[in-house]
Amino acid sequence: MIQTLNGRIPDASPEQVFPVFAQLAEALEIACVEEEGSFSMKLAGGELRLSPARDALALSLSAESERRLYLLQQMVLNRLDALDPAPKAEWERVDAGALPPNLSIALVESSTLISPNFRRLRLRFPDVARYAEDGLHFRLVISALPPDQAEGGSVREWPRIGENGRTRWPEGDLALHRPVYTIREIDAAAGWMDVDVFLHEGGRVSAWTERVASGDRIGLMGPTTRGAIAAGWVGFWGDETALPAIARHCAALHPGTRGVIRISLGDMADRQDFARPEGMELVWTPRRERGLLEDLQATALPADDRFVFFAAGGEEADAARTWLRGGQGFDKTESNVTGYWR
Repeated sequence: MIQTLNGRIPDASPEQVFPVFAQLAEALEIACVEEEGSFSMKLAGGELRLSPARDALALSLSAESERRLYLLQQMVLNRLDALDPAPKAEWERVDAGALPPNLSIALVESSTLISPNFRRLRLRFPDVARYAEDGLHFRLVISALPPDQAEGGSVREWPRIGENGRTRWPEGDLALHRPVYTIREIDAAAGWMDVDVFLHEGGRVSAWTERVASGDRIGLMGPTTRGAIAAGWVGFWGDETALPAIARHCAALHPGTRGVIRISLGDMADRQDFARPEGMELVWTPRRERGLLEDLQATALPADDRFVFFAAGGEEADAARTWLRGGQGFDKTESNVTGYWR
């Protein structure tokens, strides 16, 4: 069922507000429509409309769920903040004091070292099903205190919706850390989700996993959707940080998919077995500077019916994106290139 939320931006003009949303549409490579003083765009399972009203701009948001509607509302508020002075939005309703609808509260069931540099967390929470449908990434919400002060990472105060419709985050000793992680495996019927954490020196979550205990209460926010990869030939390139995402994508591929999987590791003992079509060739390689990019460039890529997933360090990912889009003619539907770290 489609959910809607209406609002207004007092004393704002189309000339002032429309450009910031048009810039967002351009950055996301999605279409927007501006005509007769009105503006509209569709994104993330929802739609935004702006139109002139008496002494204001009228806002109309619609989405397929309360969670997506709330995320669309937060996007609007963040875009308005880019203006100087930032106009204030007024909403027909605000659930002040409520938990954000994109927040799930989970209990840590177990923490298991599955290889020298990976630890697997099993989390249990009531609304696992919405993460299972097409989920890929989410935000892990734990205490921002140093691990030796954070009581295992259990959250003591949750974010709430403020009077202005924005998410109000705890501060000071109650502040929260919100890194992005990937769903490794999930069983909605059984009510659990597994998350693999790559352990590295200086990592806040790595340190947290050393102290986390069964029963610790943490938060999850998301998920972002995975999106189906339906090409006949698929290539994956990634380092340790991309391993959970590659495994999750491979499990969803059509059994007849052909292609290659190249994963670079600092420690070859971190190799994992994961489900994949028989036609996908898997190769593990020791890490070397720009090794994934060089491997990608040395691979014979099909001219069509193709898809490339590349995820590693930011600089290497930027170079891969430029090479695919510029020299190889890949469009936005044929590749997903992401810098997982800088």
